[in-house]
Amino acid sequence: MSTATERIEVRVTPEDKALFLEAARINHESASKFVVRAAREAAEEVVEREQTTRVPAAFFDAMVESLEEPAEPIDELASAVRKHRSTVKKR
Repeated sequence: MSTATERIEVRVTPEDKALFLEAARINHESASKFVVRAAREAAEEVVEREQTTRVPAAFFDAMVESLEEPAEPIDELASAVRKHRSTVKKR
């Protein structure tokens, strides 16, 4: 575990401060340790929620199944690729 060397200062209401101090006391932690731990847990949850895509199981199964099927050519797409290749110069 790395040593904490950075600071973040925040202003809180007297009610919030009292709540944090009481919660820290109940958890047998310093106020700083309690606030840092709680903030880290909340931050990790937010980041995980942002970086994770959740879909219903049936949707996921259908998606995987469709990926396992052989690809079928799409005439319009193949035509667009041919047109692109004929107009773009190769380096």
